[in-house]
Amino acid sequence: MGGQGNFADPRLGIDIKHAPDLVTAKLPALRAYQHSLPAPPPPAGSFDAAIAARGRTVFARTCASCHIGGSGTDNNNGTLHPAAETGVDGAYAARTANKAYRTTPLRALWQHAPYFHDGSAATLADVVAHYNRVRNLGLTPEQQRDLVEYLKSL
Repeated sequence: MGGQGNFADPRLGIDIKHAPDLVTAKLPALRAYQHSLPAPPPPAGSFDAAIAARGRTVFARTCASCHIGGSGTDNNNGTLHPAAETGVDGAYAARTANKAYRTTPLRALWQHAPYFHDGSAATLADVVAHYNRVRNLGLTPEQQRDLVEYLKSL
């Protein structure tokens, strides 16, 4: 396609037109294909299945309002979150067009460390502890451990 497509973003003052547009008509099929690819499974023995099963219950109760659907994000419907809601540094969000954060998709989360846009959470345990504090989840240490095991299973 050689970059021969149309792209416009009035927020950035960009309006690029190519004739013919060889990209735009193909984007829905490319997106469908991308979303049809299965996530790679976690390495064998990398999580405890029994503990992860308990963590799934914790996740459903505390995390599933933002991490929804097969991709684990509410951003598919355009939802964004202000930095204050996430408890992370707003400097990165301030540089984006929407000045907010998307909910991180959870597919193959086990292979994406470090976490957060700035790598400030080295482990999934760090992420869970952060949100337990910022979102006042009230998770016990055991529930946090269970949730981490579940996240490692995704």
